[in-house]
Amino acid sequence: MNGLQIKVVLAEGDVEKVYPLTPRIIVAFEQKFNKGLAKLLAEDQRLEHVYWLGWEALKSNGHIVKPFGADFLDTIKNVELISDPSFESTGSH
Repeated sequence: MNGLQIKVVLAEGDVEKVYPLTPRIIVAFEQKFNKGLAKLLAEDQRLEHVYWLGWEALKSNGHIVKPFGADFLDTIKNVELISDPSFESTGSH
C-alpha cells in the first residue's frame, strides 16, 4: 500500500493535512472493520471507511480529535484517499 495517503480538510479554517497510510493506521483499520484494507477499498468501500482513516491518521499524528462519530464528522470538511505518484509501480517488484 506504499504511496497511499489520506487528505483531511478540517472545517475550521479549511486547514488541509496529508498523511501516509502507515502500517499502524492500516492495521488499526483492519482490526476495526475485521477485513483487509485492500479488499474493502476495492470491493466494499464506504465513505465511513475513508472518514475513519482520516480520523485515525489525525489521531496517530498527534492531533487531539473527538471520538469517531457525529461530533468528529462535524469538525471535517472533506477526507479523500490520494496516491503519491513518486511511489507508482515501475513494473518491478
